[in-house]
Amino acid sequence: MASKLTPKEQRFVDAYLGKANGVATKAARQAGYRQTEGALAVTGSRLLRKAKVRAAIQARQAKETKTSILTADERDQALSDIVRNKFADDKVRIRAIAELNKCNGRHSMTHNVKGKLTLEEALAGSRRV
Repeated sequence: MASKLTPKEQRFVDAYLGKANGVATKAARQAGYRQTEGALAVTGSRLLRKAKVRAAIQARQAKETKTSILTADERDQALSDIVRNKFADDKVRIRAIAELNKCNGRHSMTHNVKGKLTLEEALAGSRRV
C-alpha cells in the first residue's frame, strides 16, 4: 500500500500539475519550501524521484486525461447537434453526417460521381433500408 503524501508533498504535486506547469523548482517554491534557487531545484528533483510523489502525479494525470476524452455517446451527441443545427452550413452538416456514419459502422466506400451532394441526398444515404 502506498504511503500518504505529507501536506508539503501534496502541495508540491498540486503546484507541479497546476501553476508551476511542470517545473519542479517553481512547484517546490509554491509548495512552501524556503530555500535558495539552487536548493529549490535540488528539492524539486528529489521530490520527483520519490515513488509516492511520482505515483500521485501519474494518478492525477491519468484521471484528468480520462475525464477530458469524449465518450462515444458524447461524440455522437455533438455530431448530431451539428446535423440538427438549421443555421449551420450544409457542407458542415454533411461532414458531420459522414463522421457519424463512420463512427457507427455505416461508412460505405462508394463515391458520388455527380460531383455534388445535397443535404437531402446525404441524409437519405445515411439511413440503412
